[in-house]
Amino acid sequence: MDQLRQALGLNGQRIICAAGGGGKTSLLFRLAEEYRSEGNKVLLATTTKMALPEEYGALDRTAEEIIAQMDRDGFVVAGTTWEGIKMSELPPEIYRQVSERADIVLLEVDGSKRLPMKMPREGEPVMPEHYDFLVTVLGLSGLGQPLEQVCHRWELAEESLGWKGDRKVSPQDAARLLAAGYDSFWKKTTGCIFLNQADRSGEAAAREVAEALSDFSCVWGSLAQRWYHTL
Repeated sequence: MDQLRQALGLNGQRIICAAGGGGKTSLLFRLAEEYRSEGNKVLLATTTKMALPEEYGALDRTAEEIIAQMDRDGFVVAGTTWEGIKMSELPPEIYRQVSERADIVLLEVDGSKRLPMKMPREGEPVMPEHYDFLVTVLGLSGLGQPLEQVCHRWELAEESLGWKGDRKVSPQDAARLLAAGYDSFWKKTTGCIFLNQADRSGEAAAREVAEALSDFSCVWGSLAQRWYHTL
């Protein structure tokens, strides 16, 4: 399967959020590419902080300026500059105006400091008031590595699961970590789990994680190589 939107089960949803670690931004940009190729006007924004955009950026702009860029290019990455090094959320009124004009809204709602795994603290992910679909991402490159090296807020995993920082993350551990951090969201919203970097972990390990999460919709694959599988 080579279309990400199809693999994730997206069909008609307009506001799509990405949480977790290991490829959220790449996933949203890939979705933007697919939606835009079909003539949709796409807004990509954040509720927290993300890397400054290398292209299609509209930072510290008015709603009218952002909408004009989106109308012209079909895609815009909009937010507010934070300390000159990251992009943070749009002011609420600007977000409302721009999102109403977009066909598709893609939101990064979690931070992971570029690590493949994440254990969220209270208040994370930062979900918007209205959304239609949540993709929870995990990077399989963290398998076999010490928890403290591959998991953002690993101390919270130590606290809730009793794991030490030098514990090497197994496929079963990865599934438990995801569930401990995010299953409260999975139970109340439409969405799926995406296991990225299967080109680095091997498909057998990816399938093992997916099978341990079989109560939930789970997809694995490689954003870098553009292939995706489901159980």
